[in-house]
Amino acid sequence: MSIKNLTNQGFLFSENFDVQKNESEKTFVVVGVARGGTSIVAGALYHLGVFMGNAQAPVYEDLRLSLAYEKQSKEKFEAVVADYNAEHDVWAWKRPSALNNLPKIAKKLRNPHFIFVFRDALSVANRNVISMKQGVRGGLSAALIDYTKIIKFIEKSNYPAFFVSSEKAVKHKESFIEALCEFCQLRPTQEQLNLALTFISPDPADYLAQTRINHSQGWVDKWLLQTGLLQGWAQFTNQQDKVAEVQVLVNGELLTTLLAQGGIEFSSNQHVDKASQCGFELDLTCLGVKPSDQVVLKIIDDVLPMTEKPLCYPHLSEWLSGDELNGLNQPKGALHTAFLQTGIVQGWAVGRDFSKPAKVCIRVNGDAFATIPATIVRPHLKQKEIHPTGYCGFELNIKQLGVRPSDSIEVSMLDEDCTFHQTPISYPDLDEWLTQKEWQERQQAGKAS
Repeated sequence: MSIKNLTNQGFLFSENFDVQKNESEKTFVVVGVARGGTSIVAGALYHLGVFMGNAQAPVYEDLRLSLAYEKQSKEKFEAVVADYNAEHDVWAWKRPSALNNLPKIAKKLRNPHFIFVFRDALSVANRNVISMKQGVRGGLSAALIDYTKIIKFIEKSNYPAFFVSSEKAVKHKESFIEALCEFCQLRPTQEQLNLALTFISPDPADYLAQTRINHSQGWVDKWLLQTGLLQGWAQFTNQQDKVAEVQVLVNGELLTTLLAQGGIEFSSNQHVDKASQCGFELDLTCLGVKPSDQVVLKIIDDVLPMTEKPLCYPHLSEWLSGDELNGLNQPKGALHTAFLQTGIVQGWAVGRDFSKPAKVCIRVNGDAFATIPATIVRPHLKQKEIHPTGYCGFELNIKQLGVRPSDSIEVSMLDEDCTFHQTPISYPDLDEWLTQKEWQERQQAGKAS
């Protein structure tokens, strides 16, 4: 026996799991406490190609089935399960709240196989302290109560099971992925294996950012800011009734704090609905701020600033007047969102400088995925005098690059205040990207109706 055989890698199969038993139809249920590491397992399954409904990064929870289970949608849990069973021999589901009704859930699923995920109670409690602003004592008690529910189910049930330590899974991720594939009887491609291994990390930034209770979102009109007028909106994603307080820092020093409580009118026609709900405004020209100063906006209680980079305009010696701003080429563009159902990102983009092609940034599941130049000819844009030559189109086949319809896609212009859509785009109802023929048929059917 080598020393490797003595290493506790943190996962094992239940005694009744038969690796030789080849079953074509199975349902995998990922079970664990909230913030206990279930997203690591669910994300690994997702990247290994297992169908998980409309699950998306960073938590990989199928909201369609989960909301039906929690009776927060018009669909019945049994109906969604039947739908998935009809379309997929193998599929998986993860929802921490499921631990409260495991016996009932098991009876409603086809050939259930359970993946129980464990994490030390202090880590769970501390994650709740950081992300949910809960007390550590209450967090420890809640974790132990929930784990007790899981253990009681394990003691009384006899379903095939895979036990996983989330900390060990991260430390020994190659062995974990190998064991997960063995338990689920998966035969992933090398690309899928690489995606699953790359996905597993000790502190995934997107998960840490998105799962905190004080996660916020917002927007700033960077084009208008060239006049010295600061306009934008801000709100808490999970507490939209709470008024966000926006700190305005100039060159690292706090200038003032604004209440994003709406009641203003934006100068542009973007985000008009947000202006009345949670908009804010500040005239920097009256406060001695210069265009070259670095302006950072931060929502109190959140840990990240509103923009990735400080706002500054070093090329301006003075703030622009309204007429001067109107005389500039405003960045503009469009995304063919309907055609995106084919897995092809297509559109056009025009930056401030016509002599240089605009650069289009594509993000997938919150991460930078590709940057492409807008250099494809679009004759109609020349005819409409939107671009002098018409060479401002862009196109990228993300289907060929492994992006899935359920992934979250964002398209914007690099280094310009120009977004082509207000919220990330995904198609969780599509198992596969549409062919162009299928897309055309859908378009024609829509017009006919």
